[in-house]
Amino acid sequence: MKHFYLPGVQNRLRPLFMKFTIPAFCLLFLAGFGMARAQDEQRAPQDEIITDFGIDEYLAVPKFTLKIGVQTLSGAKATFTGRGSISSFQPPSDITTPNITRTYHDGTVLADNSPVTFTTKNVDGTDNVYLGPVTPDGYTNNWAYLSANSVRPDGNMDFHSYAVDMADPGTHNKKAPTSLGVDINLERDLGKITKNIEWKLVFGGSLNDIRSHTSDTISASVTTLTDTYLVNLNGHTLQAPPYSGPSQSTVPRVDENGVPVLDTSGSQYVDYVDSTVYLGNVPLSRTTTLITNGFVTDNWAVKGAYFTFRAGPAFNFRITEHLHADLGFGLALMYAGTQYTVEEIYVPDTADPLTTTAQNDESKLLVGYYVNATLQYDFTDKAGFYAGAVYQTGASYTQTATLDDTATGSTASYKALVDLSALQGFRMGMTFKF
Repeated sequence: MKHFYLPGVQNRLRPLFMKFTIPAFCLLFLAGFGMARAQDEQRAPQDEIITDFGIDEYLAVPKFTLKIGVQTLSGAKATFTGRGSISSFQPPSDITTPNITRTYHDGTVLADNSPVTFTTKNVDGTDNVYLGPVTPDGYTNNWAYLSANSVRPDGNMDFHSYAVDMADPGTHNKKAPTSLGVDINLERDLGKITKNIEWKLVFGGSLNDIRSHTSDTISASVTTLTDTYLVNLNGHTLQAPPYSGPSQSTVPRVDENGVPVLDTSGSQYVDYVDSTVYLGNVPLSRTTTLITNGFVTDNWAVKGAYFTFRAGPAFNFRITEHLHADLGFGLALMYAGTQYTVEEIYVPDTADPLTTTAQNDESKLLVGYYVNATLQYDFTDKAGFYAGAVYQTGASYTQTATLDDTATGSTASYKALVDLSALQGFRMGMTFKF
């Protein structure tokens, strides 16, 4: 695009521009100044300026403090007493009647059940029928033994039953280890007593466990009943324990030339052959011995937990702007639940150890008081940290575990005194104000 330059026209317009533009800017300035002045005149006088915007309606001092942390308390004290007895299976007093059930600690003798028959399947699906022999007179094929010590040097069998009577173990005291639990408290500020002392109402709770156990070796009198039985090997070798008859063994089938006999699927037949060792169906003899220097291991244990609810006043002593101390006291309600277990173990010469267990569950509501002293440091207006000592007291209660001995007809009674009357420890955690 071309521009046309007209020198004469330009020279005539310049004076007009200067003549009207400068007055126009002056008029605009004066108009703006007048409007600003008018607005200033409409503003409130200096002594009428509003300074209260109602902010206080939205600012509130926190009245509640939530404390969440952990608490360690000394363990509960437990005192164990009581004595009992241990008995194994006892055979009937009749030793002359054949083919009756006689049960011992290290074996059983049952009525003969020959001949034994059963059917198995070959690989090709055909039946393989087993027919066992008839037991000779005076013996049984239905018996079992559990310990190599039951085998006599002459090859016959001794079966044993035990009755253990423990001496009075006396009193056994055990203090449980320190318990670590959860601690939660809610505090409500109630105002100032002096410039640096405030008071508040505290509601709190904690959960701690109870673990107390001990053991001891107790002297006992042991009565051992021994029944001796005649063994008929029946051409076999007595298998190592545990053994139970009747018994069979498997033999791959071969012909008279030792060649494997195969079924229609091409698999070798497997035959069952009798391997039963017979036992006399009545004892040859019975002896009873008494040992007065036996020993039994007793294990006592109490385990459970207790919840403590606390309520009472506390006093806050402000040390610095961020550091202050609390002293609180009040009512403590403790709900305790424990399981008391007594285990008694006697190790005989044959078979497994003899063990009896008595157990009892108990729950109690205990009333006491608490005292705590705490230092608290506030990081901010809303959060902080606390640590301090606590002492609380409840009460004690007794648990009783009983055990009926079916062999002797006696009842054992075991007692445990659980003492929660004096507990002290340490608490720490975080604080949150709202």
